[in-house]
Amino acid sequence: MCEPVTMTALVAGVATYAGATATVAGLGTLGTLSLATTVASGVMAAGSAIKQGQAAKAQAAYQSAVERNNAMISGWQAEDATKRGQIAEQRQRLATSRLAGAQRAAYGSSGVELTSGSPLDVLGDTAMLGELDALTIRSNAEREAYGHRAQAGNLMAQSGLTQMAGRDAVQASYIGAGSSLLSSAATAGDRYQTYRYYRGGR
Repeated sequence: MCEPVTMTALVAGVATYAGATATVAGLGTLGTLSLATTVASGVMAAGSAIKQGQAAKAQAAYQSAVERNNAMISGWQAEDATKRGQIAEQRQRLATSRLAGAQRAAYGSSGVELTSGSPLDVLGDTAMLGELDALTIRSNAEREAYGHRAQAGNLMAQSGLTQMAGRDAVQASYIGAGSSLLSSAATAGDRYQTYRYYRGGR
């Protein structure tokens, strides 16, 4: 990345070289100034293109790091959702077990037979509904964890694309810098030949 001081020195050096070349060629003050300005302008445009590319790369690197961090957070959230689901599922099964125990105790204290009839149906319904609630809790936790894992995967993929965009920006800046230099060189060459032609015709 070209720093301002370095770029200023480079422009000054190129302009001085162009001016010296023009002076030796006998183009005069106007021709010398025109060629030096053309070359310096091309160098400045090239330097600006490279600087913009480096800035885009730095921004892309920062954004990519943010996306990676967010992906890690999503991964932790997925683990947390799974653990919370497991705890909630265990609590639900314990609650169902306590409820069934209380029902058995109530029926037993009343002298009701638990092996047939309505008491058996009630205990069966309690077990079935309790298991359904436990499985629902597990399913919801797994769904939440899956969403976080999917988000983590998307963020990691986006992080890679962001890094690639940063590298592409640098390459594009080099291409733009090269085009600026070639364009200014071609313009300077044309002006050089034009000045020489008209001065030779006097």
